Amino acid sequence: MSLSPQTIRIQRRLSEWTQRGRKHWDLYRWVFDPFVLSDAIKLVIRNGGTAGPDGMQVSELKGREWETATQLSRDIRSGAYQPGAVRRVYIPKADGRERPLGIPNVLDRVVQRALALLLEPIYEQVFLPCSYGFRPRCKSVQCIALVAQTVYDHRQVLDADIEDFFGQVVHRKLLGMLREKIVDPRVLRLIHRILRSGFCEWGKPWQATAQGTPQGGPLSPMLANIYLHYALDVKLWPVLQQSRGRLHLYRFADDFVVVGRERGEMQFIRNLIAGWLAEAGLNLHPKKTRLVDMRNSRRGYDSHFDFLGYRIHLRAYRDNPKRFWIARQPSLKARKALHDNLRNRLVANASLTDASQICQQVWRGWANYFRYGNSNRILYKECHSVSRAFWRYLRRKYRRQRRPVPWRVLRVHLQRVKKQTRPPRCIPDLLRQRPRQLRWA
Repeated sequence: MSLSPQTIRIQRRLSEWTQRGRKHWDLYRWVFDPFVLSDAIKLVIRNGGTAGPDGMQVSELKGREWETATQLSRDIRSGAYQPGAVRRVYIPKADGRERPLGIPNVLDRVVQRALALLLEPIYEQVFLPCSYGFRPRCKSVQCIALVAQTVYDHRQVLDADIEDFFGQVVHRKLLGMLREKIVDPRVLRLIHRILRSGFCEWGKPWQATAQGTPQGGPLSPMLANIYLHYALDVKLWPVLQQSRGRLHLYRFADDFVVVGRERGEMQFIRNLIAGWLAEAGLNLHPKKTRLVDMRNSRRGYDSHFDFLGYRIHLRAYRDNPKRFWIARQPSLKARKALHDNLRNRLVANASLTDASQICQQVWRGWANYFRYGNSNRILYKECHSVSRAFWRYLRRKYRRQRRPVPWRVLRVHLQRVKKQTRPPRCIPDLLRQRPRQLRWA
């Protein structure tokens, strides 16, 4: 979505001031700028989502963006605005546990999106090139391509995962990190109120949040990048520069990998990272953090790791089975997520038109993400799994009744879905694509 010229002018000014080394002491006057809030409302409407604890829907903002922006601007300027609690829901994880997800109120989402629009041009001048998560001009598939290319040259990988990152962020440390660039006390106070707004669950009273940032708000990805920038990237970057190309760091939000050449050096880096994260109140996950040996002579069952939904593993050359190259394909967890998504959405009470659209939407989103790699064979297999899921839907809806519909009639709909869910063309070399330029750069 194209932003208004006023918002683009503000972002360009913030970017230039940050490049000059200026600290921002008057950022609050742009938080309640009506043009910034109007663009934030449009972004919230485009993103959609469910209602927060106050019950207000995103659709209620359509057609009255400027009216809502001016009213919210007056509330923020006068100090009458107070962020409300978030609605906490739980999403099941693959290991059987549940991930807490916070859903703020619609107006709170607008304010958080406005803060993200102002913080983005400031910290884009600060973030290091090893950070790829939730940043403009940085895609996860580009990060995966760089990781695969670097692993092919180095072969030693530290696959790291931070345990409960969004729930362990220390508010005091985060605000201290923000003061490195933002010294406006009103903005810091607003962010602190957002972090301490608390959460509510169904059938339970309001609960305060002593630490952590609600995963699900528009501002959480930016705060997570800022926290890990100062807790990890800044401390590890001089070590990477002194290694002269022997060590490389790739981080996407709280998931990161370190690629090197020597196993002893990787163990030393692991101990360093564990100590730095402990200073920030974070811990490496003991079971998900491991050293992976990707050398040809050490190839085994554990010579693979999952990163951003992809599985990076060794594959033998056809002309020389003793030599291996680095392939990236959809992980088993991602394939299972596709099957579960289709099974949960293709219910028997859905109409034929809705079921066909569900198959197209789910398959298009999944296949377009995993087309960047070496996934031709898996894409063809999963394309058949979509057809099987639709076939099971037809069987539940039209065959389990007193007068079942003949298969010769249902086969027409099945063939139509097969034509609509064809595997896309894979793009193995993504690094040659030219990144787009930012409008305020």
